[in-house]
Amino acid sequence: MNKAIEFIEVEKQYGETHVVKRLNLGIGEGQLVTLIGPSGCGKTTTLKMINRLIEPTAGEIYVGGENTNRLSPVELRRKIGYVIQQIGLFPHMTIEENIGLVPKLMGIKKHEYARRAESLLDMVGMDPSVFRTRYPKELSGGQQQRVGVARALAADPDIILMDEPFSALDPISREQLQDELLKLQGALHKTIVFVTHDMDEALKIADQIVLMKDGTIVQHGIPDQILRHPKNDFVREFVGEKRFFQNAAFGEAREAMTEAVTVAPIRGLAHCVQLMKRHRVNGLIVTDAGGRYLGVVSPQQIYDHFRDEQATAASVMRDDGPTVNASAPMDQVLGLLQSDARGFLPVVDADERLLGVITRASVLNVLTAFADEEVSAGGLVDSNV
Repeated sequence: MNKAIEFIEVEKQYGETHVVKRLNLGIGEGQLVTLIGPSGCGKTTTLKMINRLIEPTAGEIYVGGENTNRLSPVELRRKIGYVIQQIGLFPHMTIEENIGLVPKLMGIKKHEYARRAESLLDMVGMDPSVFRTRYPKELSGGQQQRVGVARALAADPDIILMDEPFSALDPISREQLQDELLKLQGALHKTIVFVTHDMDEALKIADQIVLMKDGTIVQHGIPDQILRHPKNDFVREFVGEKRFFQNAAFGEAREAMTEAVTVAPIRGLAHCVQLMKRHRVNGLIVTDAGGRYLGVVSPQQIYDHFRDEQATAASVMRDDGPTVNASAPMDQVLGLLQSDARGFLPVVDADERLLGVITRASVLNVLTAFADEEVSAGGLVDSNV
């Protein structure tokens, strides 16, 4: 795999303080890589050195095979999308103007970047006929962040940097945007470097996780490797574990099964919202009177159809996601959880009756022993998972 970004012996020092120490890292083209670690570990500094918002003290950084020290910082930044937690939309500009700003600066004609803005709004799930003439203050936090993602894509960059973009959002909006990001990445295959302090977020979205501490890389690998083979106690602690059963017999799906939160197909969307709020979950499983699995209602379906007072769980649910039977091997369960954006798996019997659900949290409960406390899997999907 070709490297889109490469750090060679990179350091960043402020006085006597070494924020980043001898960093060597290659990021492949089309990968979504998360930089994660505790506050002050150097992850944001590492991100900002890519587009030269912060200049390295030593070492070399290559983007697309070119040494960034030999590139104009302004031109470099115009070629790299950038999304931050504070979003940074210009309040006096319409949404269309905000998205089209970088293409405009690059000399692209207005009708071309206006068409691009319309396409991108549609791509991030916002009707352009409704939103393109609005101003940022007229949008919710989640909608503003969607615009921020669209703006980062406006110049069609090969690389996008994202600095804790979803951390200030409520759990439902955060889940929605994580799902949208996965869908966009599946369609666009950009190289994305994503800073987060939330291991659950990293496990959900990342192709590769780079775990940092004190300016150095502690462990770098695919999510499953880090869960299965944590390098040291720091990694075990950071993923929320006191002791990891590396040689655990993974067994069958039934061992990781927990209780599901269900809803009848005739129930309205307001009722679905109340169920999610009461049980602190981000999805409901729709079952018929006989307990047979029908589909799943997520916040996205509710958001899309909530104004329709006649809409029901049955009319908005998705039934195209995977299910497993109770005897499915755990490695199959782990593979499906990793590939499916919902983050949970309904467990059904041979007659499609719902037996329960498997979440990332319930799998970790099987694989992990805690010295001080146990993780509770909660309902269908805990909003913090």
